[in-house]
Order: sequence, then C-alpha cells, then structure tokens
Amino acid sequence: MSATEITLAGAGERFPGRAGALLRGALRVIGAILIATIALILLLASLAPGGIRAGAQGPAAGATAVGTGAPAAGLFFRAGRDDMALEAPTLMTDVRIAVTGLISRVTVRQHFVNPSNAWMEGIYVFPLPERSAVDRLTMTVGGREIAGRIMAREAARKTYEKAAAQGKRASLLSSERANVFTTAVANIGPGEEIVIEIEYQDRVAYDDGRFSLRFPMVVAPRYTPPGAAPLAEAPSPGLRHASTAGAQTLGGEGRDIFGPVRHPDKGPINPLTLAVTLDAGLPLAELESLYHPVEVARLDARRRKITLAEGSVPADRDFVLEWRPVVGAAPEAAVFGEEVDGETYLTVMVVPPQAVAEDQVSIPRDLIFVIDTSGSMYGPSIEQAAEAMRLALERLRPGDRFNVIRFASQTHSLFSDVKPANERNLHRARVYLRSLHAEGGTNMLPALFRALTGSPGPDRLRQVVFLTDGAVSNEAQLFEVIAELLGDTRLFTIGIGSAPNSYFMRKAAELGRGSFTYIGDVSEVGRRMGKLLEKLARPALVGVQTAWPAVAGNSVEAYPTPVPDLYAGEPVTFSAKLPAVPLARLSGELVVTGRRGAETWERRLSLSLVEPAPGVAAIWARAKIDWIEDGLYRREDPAEVRKDAVAVALHHRLVTRYTSLVAVDDRPARPPETPLESREIERNLPAGWDYAQVFGQASAEAPMTMRTLTPGLMRKIKAVGQLGAQPGGQPGGQPVGLPQTATPAELRSLVGLGLVSLGLVLLLWVRRGRRAGAAGA
Repeated sequence: MSATEITLAGAGERFPGRAGALLRGALRVIGAILIATIALILLLASLAPGGIRAGAQGPAAGATAVGTGAPAAGLFFRAGRDDMALEAPTLMTDVRIAVTGLISRVTVRQHFVNPSNAWMEGIYVFPLPERSAVDRLTMTVGGREIAGRIMAREAARKTYEKAAAQGKRASLLSSERANVFTTAVANIGPGEEIVIEIEYQDRVAYDDGRFSLRFPMVVAPRYTPPGAAPLAEAPSPGLRHASTAGAQTLGGEGRDIFGPVRHPDKGPINPLTLAVTLDAGLPLAELESLYHPVEVARLDARRRKITLAEGSVPADRDFVLEWRPVVGAAPEAAVFGEEVDGETYLTVMVVPPQAVAEDQVSIPRDLIFVIDTSGSMYGPSIEQAAEAMRLALERLRPGDRFNVIRFASQTHSLFSDVKPANERNLHRARVYLRSLHAEGGTNMLPALFRALTGSPGPDRLRQVVFLTDGAVSNEAQLFEVIAELLGDTRLFTIGIGSAPNSYFMRKAAELGRGSFTYIGDVSEVGRRMGKLLEKLARPALVGVQTAWPAVAGNSVEAYPTPVPDLYAGEPVTFSAKLPAVPLARLSGELVVTGRRGAETWERRLSLSLVEPAPGVAAIWARAKIDWIEDGLYRREDPAEVRKDAVAVALHHRLVTRYTSLVAVDDRPARPPETPLESREIERNLPAGWDYAQVFGQASAEAPMTMRTLTPGLMRKIKAVGQLGAQPGGQPGGQPVGLPQTATPAELRSLVGLGLVSLGLVLLLWVRRGRRAGAAGA
C-alpha cells in the first residue's frame, strides 16, 4: 500500500460519510498537483541557463562540477563561463638537510605539476631561514638539468620574462624578505612536471647548552597598517605591478601581500617530506623534534639520521630539531674554515663563562611587557603569550617597576607609566591578562613607539619584552623606529605560534641589543620563559673585541661588527674573511675578550686547529650583506647600500633583495600561438591560526577563496578570451564546474507557482468542508 493510500484510508476512518469522501477527493487532487508541479520544475530547471546540464550543454570533457559532488581541491581561476574554472599547478616539496658541527647545507626540491591541458606559469611563495645563504638553483624537466645564473634582480626578471614570452621553460628565484622567497616557473606543459632545486647554507644555533635547527614551512599572512607601503616586487609578468588593492584583507584593515591562503576547511595542501643527516661533532645525550613526530636512526655516538614519522606533512608549521651533547662535551669554542680563491673564511663560536658579578644582579629594572592581541594570535598563540606574561610577572623583584601594553588595531596600556611591582599593581596586571582576547589587525607601530619612549633614570635598567607572532609586512618601518628610539633601552622579542616571522623577531632583537626566543607550544612556555628571565636578570656581556695573529694580516673583515650584546648562555659568534691567507698557512691564536659588569674575560683559540667545512664563505657573505643592508636603518644612502650589497651577492652567487637566480632552457617548448596562463599557488594557513579571525567571516563553503586579480593579469586574461581561449573557441585549460551562487529566476518562479497552486487547493478544500458541514446540520 502506498503512502497516499494509507493517508486516504486514515482519513476515511476519521471522517466517515460525505465529509470523508470530500477529504479523500481533496487529498487526491493535492497529490496529483504536487507530483505534476515537481515534474514541471525539474523539466524546466534542466533547460534554464545556469541550471542542470547534460550532454553537449554540460561541462567540457574532464571537468569537475564543484557542488555536484565532492569539492575539488586546489586553486582555480575562472574560465570562459561563470561556472567554469581552470586548475592551478600543484606543488610537493622534498627537503634534505646535512648538518656538520655548526654548518648546515640544505637542499629544497619543489615539484611543480600542471594538472590542466593549458600551458601554465606557477608562482609559489615560501619561507627559508632568515640567515640562509641561497646560492644554487637547478631546473629539471624531461631529464634535462638547467643551472641557474645569479643576476641583478631587474636583469634576472627581464631575462625570465623574455624566455617566458618566447615559450621557453624558465624559473626565477627571488627574495621578497630575508625569510620569504618566490619561485616562478614558466611554460609548464599540460600534465608536465618541473622540478626546481634550491640549495643554501646556514649556521646552526647554539644557546644555553643546546643546539637547534629550524626549517620554516609556511609564510604566515602579514598585516599591513593603513598607509604603509610594504609590497615587494613580485616575479610574475602578470603580477609584477600588483597593488595593495588586490590583496586579501587581514582583520578587515590590512592586506596579505604574498598571495592566496587556503581555507583550512578545504583540507591541507603542499605536502612536504624532510630528512636530516646530523653529524654533531660531539657525543649526543639528547635529540628532540619539537613539533613533528620523527624516526631517528643511530649511526654512531655523534651521528643520527632523522626522518618524518608520517612520511610527509602539510607545510603549515616550522620544523625544529634540538640536540644536546653529553655532560662535559659541551663546546667552549669552535672554529670552522673554508678556502676560496686563495682567501680564508672562518666561522667562530666562543662560549663565555657563566660567572656573574653579584653586585650587578641587584640593579633595579623597568620592564615594559608588550603583548600582541591581534586576530592572528587567536587560539593557542594568545594562550602561550598570556602564560608567558604570567610567569614574567611572578619573577619581578622588589625594586622593579613594570607596565603592560597590548596592541591589535588599537594600543592600550595597563598604566600610564611604569609602576612599582607591589602586590596591588601585580594583582591589577593579572586581572588585565585574564581579560585579553585576540581580534583585529596587527598594528604594531603605536605600541612600539609607546614602549620605547622614555628613559630608565639613573642606576636602572630599562628592558622591553615584546610577545608577538610578527605577522606584519612593514618590517623596515619598524626597524627604523627601533634604531631611532632605542637609546639605553634593551628590546627582547618572543616569537609566538607555529610559524612566527623569524626575520622580524631576530632583526628587532639585534637592533634592540637584546635577544630573541621562540615559543611554539604551551608546553614550552615554562622552560623558555625561565631562560629568558634569567637573561633579563643578568647584565649583558658587552665590549666584545677580537685580536688576530700577525699571519692574518691587517685586512680582516669580521661580521657582525661590532659584536652585539650577549646574555646568559649565548655564545659569541661571528664570521671573518682573511684576504690572501691560505687556510694551510693559518697559525697563531685568536684572542676574544669582553666585559660583564665589573668582570673581564678572555678566550684564546688556536687557529691551527680550524676544522675545514664547505659553505663558510657563503655564511660570511650573507653576514656581510646583512651588515650592509642595516645601513638603511643607519640613514645611509640607499643607492650606495644597494651597490655594495649587489657586489658581494654577485661575487658569492647569493639571492638577496637586490639579486635573483634565473634558469632558462634554450629550447622553446610552448607553441607560439598557445597562450601562457599565470597561477599563484595557494599556501596553508599556519597551524593553530583561525581563518575567520585573520580574514574576516568568509564562508567556509565558498568554492573559491582567492585574491582579486591585478589589472595587468586581468588585461592578459581578456586578451586571450577569458583565460586561454584556443582557436575555435574552446577553453585552453582543464575546466572545473563552479556552483551557481544565485538561484535562477525561472526556478524561483516555478517554485512560487507550485506553492500558490497548493494554497488555492487547500483553500477550496476548506470551503467545501464548511459547506458540507452546514448542509449536514
């Protein structure tokens, strides 16, 4: 028995006689009208524009209809019709790191795959360590390897664009910041894979008895304050003249200058594999991966092979490896050297003694804590920052004074000026901390002004502790403020979260004559804050000087110069170039001295015991370029800064803000009549970040989350007939069906007609029922 028959039978039982007959008849009419209305709606909807299509009217062969099945993954750009799009190139990254003592050599292989049937240009923004010396680029396609050439940035861009226009496969590696790089790859054929291999040198960090290696995986979105102009030159012909008008907004005010960020609800992309071959040079007592599960193979007492336990991971948070030598094996000094063209380059590390002059420890302090409460800090990051602040307040001593400043879109202080660290003021600070929540933009400049304005007064130390993820794009503006306002203040930075802006954190601390600390997880807050607070409580090691033996000559170049202030557990590290001195002839002693309070210390190192290590020359060159570029914050002539930096970078083949690596295959690949489409490759949102707090309340169900295209790229799209129209009018790329974001007017009309018809039938049935009831009475 059907549902209609059951309903009619039930109506007959409840309404016998004539009333039941009328009801059964009305229900039959209603059912027939409903069935006919639904059939008519489906028939006309299939014929309506933008509706359901079949056969020749549907998506082109190979298309994916987003909304009719599982959502398509990846980045898409609109094709000829409003409901179609082209797939962007996909990316996979493989990282190999070899560590020898203090030196690491890293190889990054980026696999670009074109899933469409159009010729593509892929553009990907990615991070590298802020002190990495990038010196090699190789492009592999079809079994052929093409080595990159170092050129001045503008010349490299023109070479790349010319090759791209001629249909030649080409790649361009540029530095947008010291820790942000862009790879552009032109003329990736349909279904083709191109591998870009990048190599760089870096120095392992050492602090308080622990070595650490950090490999960043994702560039976090950056906030741009209103009125700031942070945009770096992009490498793509279509994106080169990008303006801030086309970027995604941060917190409704700023902009993400580095391109599209994938919504987490769509799932992670850009898988990354990583392996580390570690030769510590010392017997190891402990080795730990802080944020990724790893498998460790023991090769011998000092060597290990480390791989990711999961094989591959999404590129959404930094990889950090730490190790500690056995007790008694911790280094007191280390010198590594390399000879290039008859000149010797050295990297030196000296660990000062831990003794502290007791009469200096009790100096009263003014501590200003600055905490970032912007939207990018939402979730675990604000919890880490608040816990770090709580521990810092507990460590304040009698005689100390303090203040708490928070900033997001606006800046607010707990007190108008520093106040004594008594119980009443500390209670107010704890209540203030509990009220903090993360939202808004990362408008750091007013907070920095407020924190650095003022003087400590006689016989007091003034220290500023800055807790932030550093998600800003106006770093240069902030560095200028620090250099100008610092005075006798010391600035300490604490990087919060899974992907902090390490370039900003490190450089701000260097210019602020303080130190920097990373906190990537709540479980680390106690240990890392404890170490930082020890540094704050002890006087800095200052006046570090070096005396070289006569064999080194009088032309030694050492960087950084002067060596910055150091704190408890931090080693003296610098790089030096000894012109016209072969490594084999090096002898004598290097003497390093310094002062901590009333104490003076001295360390002598024998240069005849230098350990050979490849890559030391590149590390020296990177350090010299950093020192040259810091001249911008010392108000030196920008043209002279650029000239000097380019000379060093070209000689040592390094990628900088002024130089790029470009590789070009001389064989044309793309047919002249076939257009080239440009695509930016999405990157993941850093782990722990909240998308809505960063970009606003964007719908998670939106089929495409992408940046507005720039005018140059839009003109290019129109010129080829709405993204790649081929002769004959067919779309040039792999099409993907997109959902219609508005219901067709025809469909709405039919639905409305059906509902009106149903209402009229019900009204007729009610009137007939009333008449029947009146007649029976």
